[in-house]
Amino acid sequence: MISAATMLSFFDGRNAFEAEIGRFKNAVVPDIQTTHDFVTEIESGKYDHLKDKPIVTYCTGGIRCEILSAVMLNRGFKEVYQIEGGIARYGQKYRDAGLWEGALYVFDNRMAVNFSKDALTLGTCVNCSEKTSQFRDCEGPGCKDLVLLCEDCFTDPKNLRCDESHIRGRNKLRQIG
Repeated sequence: MISAATMLSFFDGRNAFEAEIGRFKNAVVPDIQTTHDFVTEIESGKYDHLKDKPIVTYCTGGIRCEILSAVMLNRGFKEVYQIEGGIARYGQKYRDAGLWEGALYVFDNRMAVNFSKDALTLGTCVNCSEKTSQFRDCEGPGCKDLVLLCEDCFTDPKNLRCDESHIRGRNKLRQIG
């Protein structure tokens, strides 16, 4: 059992872009693009210094952190826990009074939800650096990247054009082709 005095390490089980708008305080956020990247990231040894510490993995609904937890246990991590029901259930219970900060990326047209009106805005517009939690779809054909844009920058269509920094769709196409 984890005591209140034990130092926990929160470990994000989502894609790195999701953590741009919300994450647990002081969480480890791996720079990954897909869930499959976790195996390589954990097996690299980059996080072995955390093996003897209690780790709490988390993701949106509790599915991806199942994979992450299994990979960590196979790598020799001693204590790996998960947040039952993921961030979504945690946010319903604690709103913005717990350890969560920011908005939750969701996989529907809303793209982000806040748990209360007191939610912090952690993300920054890629164009002007204003605070925002709103992702927008890149307009590039076949591009699967999302662009973090404030309302003002979203009104200019040039800010939705595909550019070299958009890698999610390209990586997938390279693997297939």
